Order: sequence, then structure tokens, then C-alpha cells
Amino acid sequence: MVTCNICQNRSHKVFRHEVRGKYAVEYFLCDNCGFLQTESPFWIKEAYEDPINLSDTGYVTRNVYLSRRALIILYFLFDRQARFLDYAGGYGILTRLMRDYGLDFLWSDEYTPNLFARGFEFKGEDIEAVTCFECFEHFVDPLTEIKKITAISKNILFSTTLLPDPLPSPEAWDYYGFEHGQHVAFYSKKSLEHLARAHNLNFYTNGLNLHLFTPKPISDILFKTLSLASRFPMGRILRMFLESKMTSDSRRFSVSR
Repeated sequence: MVTCNICQNRSHKVFRHEVRGKYAVEYFLCDNCGFLQTESPFWIKEAYEDPINLSDTGYVTRNVYLSRRALIILYFLFDRQARFLDYAGGYGILTRLMRDYGLDFLWSDEYTPNLFARGFEFKGEDIEAVTCFECFEHFVDPLTEIKKITAISKNILFSTTLLPDPLPSPEAWDYYGFEHGQHVAFYSKKSLEHLARAHNLNFYTNGLNLHLFTPKPISDILFKTLSLASRFPMGRILRMFLESKMTSDSRRFSVSR
């Protein structure tokens, strides 16, 4: 028997599949919360020798898309004059985009070098809200990782694609990420609700891939509406009320030289 990494109930094996082209890996589905996890990922160090995997050709486009959605949600739900953090922020693209929009964003990542947001590394500052995009599926121990994030801020805007029901066959869902082996955790709505309750937080979702943990009570409809607003020119309108940090950031480092 395998214990669920979310709710500690029993998980049963649902399939075995080849990961990274050479490892036979077992996948286990929780009988209680519907969380899907791999066996203990013995291959994980190898998987992160290159932290941004070669098959992730949508990396830049995804950052642009998510930055627009984040701008709208953070602008309306939180203190737009406060500091924000992009947790596990990769090369720093999203942090740079958010600063260009006018929000005071910082960056952190344990595994990936900061290329685009140098000088804006997180050093323990007070943070209004954390963004954590396409990270949850990488968490070997989700409870521990969420504890780390909530120590920074209890407002967490994150993306991860919800596990479909019924469970997709290995050949039918690219999100399993067998080729790179970095995806080891797959969340049902119920499993995310459990995570939120475990930290005394409310949970909001667009029902697909964008979610929010927060102690703030807000309307489900409001969150879904804001998550859809990036399809319209809302972001352009909001940027009229924000002052981009692109020029001021550049001047700051020009003067420091």
C-alpha cells in the first residue's frame, strides 16, 4: 500500500509507464482525495540536470499568457502597491514582465538561474501574494512545499492542470510528462481543497488550470471572471493606471555602476 502525499489515505496503483525513456515507474491514485502521484521519484535529480526541459517549447508564451492573467487577478484582489513574489520563477521572465506592467515583483528559484530579473531576488521581504506557476506538479512532497510558501504569504496564485475524471490513459494526456520525468504530482479539485483546508485557506479555481489559495473570502464567480478577463483588453486598460518599472529599473542599475 502507498500512502497519499496529500491526505495520508490509501492510494492504489493505476498504471506503470516508462519515464525518461528508461525507467518503469508506478503511478498511484488516492482512494479518498483523487490525488495521483508517482512512486518515490528516484530519477528526480537526473530530471533536473536541465531544469527547463527540452520539450517545454511553450515556456515563453506561457509566461506572457500567465503574466496577463496574474496582473488582472492581483490588481483587483490584492494590494497592488505591495510586493509580490514569483516562487520557483525559472529564468525570471514572469518577474520581469510583471515589473514591466508596474507591479513590484521579486524572484526566487532553487534550481534555475535568474537571467531576466537579476537584482530582484527575494531576500525575505514582506510579500502580499505569491505566484507559483506550473510548479505544483513538480512537488515530491506537496505538504512541505505549501508550508514553505505559506510562510512567505498565505495568498498563493498558482497554475497546474487539474487531473481529468475519468483518469486519462498514459497515451491520452501529455501532462504526465513521461519524457522528462519532472511531473510527479497530479491534483484533483478535491485534493487541492484538502490542501487549502490543511492550511486554513479558501480555495478558488477556474475549474481547469488556474487556482488561488487565500484566507480572503471572495466570490467563486469573481475569481472565474477575473481569470477569463485576460481574453479581453483588460490588461491594457489596467496598465494605464500603473507605472511600468522598466525604465526605473534600468536607471537604478545604470546609476549603481
